[in-house]
Amino acid sequence: MSTPALIGLLVAVGLATFAFRYAMIGLLASRNLPAWLHALCRHIAPASFAALTASALFVQGGEVTLALAAPKPWAALVAALVAWRTGNVLATIGVGMVALYLFKYLF
Repeated sequence: MSTPALIGLLVAVGLATFAFRYAMIGLLASRNLPAWLHALCRHIAPASFAALTASALFVQGGEVTLALAAPKPWAALVAALVAWRTGNVLATIGVGMVALYLFKYLF
């Protein structure tokens, strides 16, 4: 792809992204959402976080891998248990990081 074509593509994608976000924030900010849409919006953040987390844990080299010898899923499981039991974000991050490095060393 040539440089002008790449720049044009980036500008087009940037404008499309801006238009979508402006439509949501600028045009619909003063209106009340229908109850069904408001209920769906509550699930956007957890779904986005789950998608990012799942891709970071189970996609390696462009392929989905569910290997038991991979340290990331085990560390995520430990972190999830800490989050569930304590509800403390800092403890979850700290224990998750320690577990990741420990599992990297063990595996």
